[in-house]
Amino acid sequence: MLEIRKTAIFLDEEELLELERVMIDRDQEAAMVFLKKSVYDKAVRSQQGRLKSHLDTGSSPVEGFKTTRKE
Repeated sequence: MLEIRKTAIFLDEEELLELERVMIDRDQEAAMVFLKKSVYDKAVRSQQGRLKSHLDTGSSPVEGFKTTRKE
């Protein structure tokens, strides 16, 4: 799951030409391939090590269980 935050993505000359071609041709299939390769994959790589699970709470479930079970 991506962390929702600002991410800058840089496109090289070849990617910019491909973007222009996709837009001029209105090629939906090529547009999806371009988005996956040149935008989504770069966004994922830029966040490597920063991805968060919705299950992460910051505390240990075992510690929480021990605390609630003390009598």
